[in-house]
Amino acid sequence: MTSVAASAELIAELRAALGAEAVVTEPEALLTYDSDGSMLVAHPPAIVVVPTTAEQVATAVRLAARAGLAIVARGAGTGIAGGAVPLCGGMLISTARMDKILTVDVRSRLAIVQPGVVNADLNTYLAPLGYQFAPDPSSQRASTIGGNIATNAGGPHCLKYGVTSNHVLAVEVVDHTGHRYWTGDGVLDPVGYDLTGLLAGSEGTLGVVTAAIVRLTPLPEAVRVVLALFPSVVAAAAAVSAVIAAGSLPTSLEVMDHNAIRAVNSAYSLGLPETTGTTALIIEVDGVQDGLDDQLDQIIAICHQHGAFDVRPARDPATQARVWTARKSVAGAIGRLAPAYYLVDTVVPRTRLPVMMEHVERLRAEYGMEVCNVFHAGDGNLHPLVLYDPRDPDQRQRAHAIAAGVLELSIAQGGVVSGEHGIGLEKCEYLPRFFSPAELQLHATIHQVFNPTGCFNPAKIFPPDTTPAALAAARAARLQQRDPTIIQNLPIPGSFVAPETPAAAAEVINACHHAGIPVVATGGTVARSSQAVTVSTMHWRGILVYEPDDLTIKVAAGTTLAELQAILAPHRQMLPLDLADPHQSLGGLVAMAVDGPRRLGYGSWRDWVLALDVIEPDGIQVRLGAQVVKNVTGYDLVKLYVGSAGTLGVITAVALKVFPQPPASATLLGQFPDSASAWAFIDDLATSRLLPTAVEYLADHHAIVVAMRTEGHPAAVERHIHQATIMAQRYAASVTTVRDTDETNFWHQTVARYAPMREQVLLRVGVWPARCAATVQAITAYAHHRQVTVAVTAHALNGIIYIQATGDLQQIAAFHRDLAAAFPHTHLLTAPPAFIPHAERWGHLPAARDQMRAIKVAIDPHNQMNPEAFWFADNRP
Repeated sequence: MTSVAASAELIAELRAALGAEAVVTEPEALLTYDSDGSMLVAHPPAIVVVPTTAEQVATAVRLAARAGLAIVARGAGTGIAGGAVPLCGGMLISTARMDKILTVDVRSRLAIVQPGVVNADLNTYLAPLGYQFAPDPSSQRASTIGGNIATNAGGPHCLKYGVTSNHVLAVEVVDHTGHRYWTGDGVLDPVGYDLTGLLAGSEGTLGVVTAAIVRLTPLPEAVRVVLALFPSVVAAAAAVSAVIAAGSLPTSLEVMDHNAIRAVNSAYSLGLPETTGTTALIIEVDGVQDGLDDQLDQIIAICHQHGAFDVRPARDPATQARVWTARKSVAGAIGRLAPAYYLVDTVVPRTRLPVMMEHVERLRAEYGMEVCNVFHAGDGNLHPLVLYDPRDPDQRQRAHAIAAGVLELSIAQGGVVSGEHGIGLEKCEYLPRFFSPAELQLHATIHQVFNPTGCFNPAKIFPPDTTPAALAAARAARLQQRDPTIIQNLPIPGSFVAPETPAAAAEVINACHHAGIPVVATGGTVARSSQAVTVSTMHWRGILVYEPDDLTIKVAAGTTLAELQAILAPHRQMLPLDLADPHQSLGGLVAMAVDGPRRLGYGSWRDWVLALDVIEPDGIQVRLGAQVVKNVTGYDLVKLYVGSAGTLGVITAVALKVFPQPPASATLLGQFPDSASAWAFIDDLATSRLLPTAVEYLADHHAIVVAMRTEGHPAAVERHIHQATIMAQRYAASVTTVRDTDETNFWHQTVARYAPMREQVLLRVGVWPARCAATVQAITAYAHHRQVTVAVTAHALNGIIYIQATGDLQQIAAFHRDLAAAFPHTHLLTAPPAFIPHAERWGHLPAARDQMRAIKVAIDPHNQMNPEAFWFADNRP
């Protein structure tokens, strides 16, 4: 996109709409916005606006679009990949004054914030309430929530808590026309595509985020931090792998080599040795007090076994804070060692860390440059900082050569181009080395759906020798090529095929593409549609890639959940999903985003799925994501396909994050005299320092029961059971505890209450958790009014309610209509063939339905993939 000057007319309109103080035009002032923390290149914008509201952003975008200006959104400018550099001039929208915390709902564990809220300021506000926004990039004292979303920022604590996208429930966005829309309302698992996950990490190329609903995480009751010193970075990296392999999942595992230690040692009074090779591993664990010291002692013992020569606990909060401030200040302190640094951000599987560190050392010696290694070791996220003088062309060239060498090996080792900093303009040239041409075209197709004019943050992410428009056009042209005369052995609509391999399935889907026959995927053994060809994944089973010490696995999509658990069990690992029928295929479970009760403690499919292999609508095979735990290489298409119900392609393989089996587990069962006392107990649990992995409310005509599951160190489990028992007995509950086989049987019976069955009506209602009790009360009242018998099962702290309804089908249809009118997220999951619904199956249409339809049309222009799914099945543009 070429640079366009801001006209006097545009400036006048902006000043009239936003106020004169919100429009910056002076050349000297514009220079302060010409680069970001990367210092890679500088280019001033033609004009800067500093709005305070979403409507002002929308107005600015409309005026800029009319004038043909590029539009770059900027938070604090702390990014280090050039993402906020206005390379084509145009309008820069600074969100610095959009710094309001709009709503905090502690009971629902969410907050609504403007994008200019500083990460650390949000946490300062939340701390007295007992909560935190868990993503904590090293720049958190300056970086904003909007910037964190743009790069899907991570930080030291995402080993346990995940990256930004795991903590964003919805965003408000201004599109290229100046239209505002929300991707959701904070309720979990809304119908349609996960646009929130797609926009996280999109680096401002898909729109301007003007607000976000973020997830809040309870602050831990206790924290333990220790510094372990090793003779080399390689030894420290090996210890990290051993800690993970032993089944521990600390909050953080961070590495600082001797150069990093030199940079911060005196400033933060760490008192660490600075001899060449000395490497510090920062280990943090958190949770309830009980069992925490024992957990830390086990990790320390592993460190000693792997060569740690000194271990220094940080026993008090002040010392812990000093250690973490030092770790997060390394980049800023490099000036003590060199005029500048070139930072490489890449992620590899954890077990590849020693290989990568040896390679970094070889490159350092080969090019004669000092390298400072400081990185998120628990995530496999490397950050070599190459120290150099940018005034010396030779040093600059050698620094870039080292960075290239690191990235080349990272990709070869199963790693990615960027883990948390983004592609920006720094790494555009590396995308063709990571993506196939078809994969790059798919990413460009998404770009064109949201940014068809190319106005948002041009010249970022995509390779400089082409444009997203050209790449997307090439894919569109490919999908328009349909010639039924070239097809042999054409499948018949209504037929069932079970190809032996994904390659054979690709041939079938290609044939259907040319013949114009719809395709429906299944993991089962029967045809699902009389109008489409059913393609089964049933023969695609087993492990494709599994290194247990990485806590990740890639399996063929036809592998069942039961088979996966059997593979993981000998390594004392698991996927924390409980289903009534564990013999369902993983591909199908991912496509439908089936959930379970333990999502409170472990998350859901959108948090677990790292990568997918997919067959496109014309039979081309592509890979989405990578088998690493952090990745911002292009758009997060994985989240787009999770829960997409097979409408965008056929999943052939799934790469997952898996978990250590907990050393102990128990479930408290409290039977309460009435619903009010049960919900009072649940409210007490929500505000306590306890960290259960599941809290279920079960009510039917027999009883009202609350089940609380706790997992982890045996002492922590006993603490949960003891404290929760006292809390429940305050409300006259009868309390029992189940363990081992009894616990397994109980949860199997519980999930069976909302397992889809063809002959029953099963409904699902989603609300903010704070509204869960009132919603259940309303459901009960509606059921009574319609003379319908219901069994209610609710993920009480997640706001998800399942309703089994029995009785006269006409009355159930009226009951369904009542619920749909009262609760927008009311979904009809299953019903007998004779059931005639009186309300929309999928509830109210999503606010972002136009964007979702546009994605479907762009990826599957002939509506070939599972065309009857979702609310847009017969309502396409």
